[in-house]
Amino acid sequence: MTDIGRPPFRFRLPVRSQSINSELSVVTLSHAARFLHESPPSADIIILESADALTPYLAELEALSAASADTNSQFEAYSLTAAMEHLKGGSKVRVALVWTDAGEGGSRQLIGAFPYLASFGFFGLPLPVWRVWYHIHSYICTPLLRAGHERHALRHFLALADMRGVASVEFPMFDAGSAFEAALEEVTARQARFVAETDRHERAFISSDLTEEEYLATHIRKKKRKEFNRLWNRLSELGELSFSVDDGSDVEGWLKRFLALEAAGWKGKRGTALKVDPDQRAYFEKICRGAQLQGKLHCTELSLDGKALAMLTSFRAGRGLYTFKIAFDEEYARYSPGVLLMLKLIGVVQGDERIDWADSCAVPDHPMIDHIWAERRAMRSVLVAGSGLLGRPATRYLTFAIKSEALLRAKLRTYYHAFRKEMENDKAD
Repeated sequence: MTDIGRPPFRFRLPVRSQSINSELSVVTLSHAARFLHESPPSADIIILESADALTPYLAELEALSAASADTNSQFEAYSLTAAMEHLKGGSKVRVALVWTDAGEGGSRQLIGAFPYLASFGFFGLPLPVWRVWYHIHSYICTPLLRAGHERHALRHFLALADMRGVASVEFPMFDAGSAFEAALEEVTARQARFVAETDRHERAFISSDLTEEEYLATHIRKKKRKEFNRLWNRLSELGELSFSVDDGSDVEGWLKRFLALEAAGWKGKRGTALKVDPDQRAYFEKICRGAQLQGKLHCTELSLDGKALAMLTSFRAGRGLYTFKIAFDEEYARYSPGVLLMLKLIGVVQGDERIDWADSCAVPDHPMIDHIWAERRAMRSVLVAGSGLLGRPATRYLTFAIKSEALLRAKLRTYYHAFRKEMENDKAD
């Protein structure tokens, strides 16, 4: 076993340890080292500066995910490492692992994981700002906190931010009504911290005790149900129409077919398909393979004579299901294969004893899914002011800047869609 106390080896270790004060000890790990697997450092918080540095802690992260009061498939080890390795900005992400106080023998338990980006000059603000990480494929950013330890973990993370002179901490896109939200409200209230909400929206969700037939009859108008049945019957007249669901047992075959189907559509023409970008493709392939190894990959497909018409890649987390990417054959667009697939998923969720709910992960007011999935999940984004004198004014400024940018983006999106519609009408003429 390596003697890490020897001076010649000490200076080569990718670890720098510091005790910021008598109450909170912190270790920063830039990369993994072989000795860490046998003798990891002990501290209140361990900051990991790369995907490689996560390696010695994968088992602890998986255990934390299983014991967390809230689910977040994107912060689980298999997904987080893939994002840090392949997505834009991933190399700058830091992961703060928060541990319990040392017990007998110095043992500790992981109680919180906070992936974050440290920024300076965010919206022109000349002060340090931390943001829980969200990327181009993010659909939820609720931190993973061990049930029963949420407040302890959050207090330590905010204390770390204060010690680093952070003016404001952004917690984006977390589940309203979650254990994290309750802990956030209690901790910030007790510490008299200024908190500003920057976004709140709802998205389509399934959480019901109804059977598939009861759900459809209750939440979808009879006229619409007849139309969907007509589309299904018309497709059935063209060949053998089938719907399948599995755990990605042939994950390599699934990846090949899904990427090809997506690239054949409008995303491929615009150059935004996963298959077109090597990094995006590597990320998608890695999270699917990682989820499949853990039994968390969920694949649903609508096919005609063995040819894929629509495919949906989803991930299980706890007793829930997060839908992630859908692709469909645009040659059959008039039959709405994507809609038919999402309708069939209702029956899958209602009939699977392992699944209590499904999150569409869709944008608010989605024109398709909002009309067939009846329940809603509320999502929030907030800024929490640092304890310094500039924390409150900095957070007020950032709140205004973030909301203003969101309004501008919404207006530009409206203009863009109107322009596209006009162009399509011109082509039709």
